[in-house]
Amino acid sequence: MSDQTARAEFRAALLSVLGMLQGVKLQSPGDWNLPAAKLPSIKVRYGGEEKQSLGNSGQTAFTTTSIFEIRVEVSAASGPAALLALEGLQADIEAAIFKSVPLRKLAQDFPFVRIQTDVSAEGETHIGGMLVSIGVQMYETFYPDVTAQLTEIDLTADLINVFDSAETYPNPPFPDAVTPAPRTEGPDGRAEGFVKATFS
Repeated sequence: MSDQTARAEFRAALLSVLGMLQGVKLQSPGDWNLPAAKLPSIKVRYGGEEKQSLGNSGQTAFTTTSIFEIRVEVSAASGPAALLALEGLQADIEAAIFKSVPLRKLAQDFPFVRIQTDVSAEGETHIGGMLVSIGVQMYETFYPDVTAQLTEIDLTADLINVFDSAETYPNPPFPDAVTPAPRTEGPDGRAEGFVKATFS
């Protein structure tokens, strides 16, 4: 499965899980910087990813950590009340995610959770904001396209034991392999043989 497909599948499952929280307006992606018209609200978006290679094992494989960002906004009559409301929603969000069997099946691991909170006052109303960043680790591999059909092969030979000792040839077929003149062996930059095979 590609990282894009896995990401979209996890995001859909995450929205389904968070959609079960009562009394909260859920948006995704929504306008991230525009305050929600109705509070409390939760916004969800994909925040980026990091790929870590599993080494040179003959195939391209990564442990990919995708970051999903959850923005929570509440309003309350005081700063402490807004903070309590944020902490309550944080607990609900974490319980919903980490107890979800479908989400745990899609994720290899959750390597980190980062929390940032902020409370501001506008008149008598206090607005609380919280950003929850969750790392979601997934195994990812890229296999060759086995459905590709071979239609043609071009084989060019610039030999080691057949060579011109002194000449320099323009536009050699394998420029990085040419032995500089004067030379005692090839490749010398000219093709000694060429075969073209076409498959119907």
